[in-house]
Amino acid sequence: MKRRSLLGTLGVAGVAGLAGCQGLPRLGASTTLGRLTVSNWDERESHRFGLRVDRDGETVHESTHTVESKSDDVLPGAVADCTWDPQDGEYVVAARVDGGEWQRFDLLDRVDSSPDCLTAAVDYRPDGPAEESFSVRVRADCAEFEGSVGSCGTDSAAQ
Repeated sequence: MKRRSLLGTLGVAGVAGLAGCQGLPRLGASTTLGRLTVSNWDERESHRFGLRVDRDGETVHESTHTVESKSDDVLPGAVADCTWDPQDGEYVVAARVDGGEWQRFDLLDRVDSSPDCLTAAVDYRPDGPAEESFSVRVRADCAEFEGSVGSCGTDSAAQ
């Protein structure tokens, strides 16, 4: 009887220890990055943004974009030229403002599955702590941007 009680307790503790965990290993998960943008929500000043794309641990794109300040109902932004080879891999996007520290975002951590193609929109909001000034919106909507500025023209975007 004691052994069963112990095993039952350990089982409950093990399940409770996993509660809230989304980060189980993504064995073989990959996608393609079809488009990358940056937007400046700062109403006071324009900024110079650095964008970097890493695929499978290797930097495949770096660019710099000056984006005007937000005014009225206009949210200014920039689209990164798709200079990376649009192929499957694990993509990490990094962004920084005015030469500051890079903030990294693993794109597959932000979706429930492993879609064929993703777009990433980096947003800069200067209010609050510096480490929280960037956020990234990831969508599996490459077909929506096919043929537009910054689109990688991936085969998976047409699916």
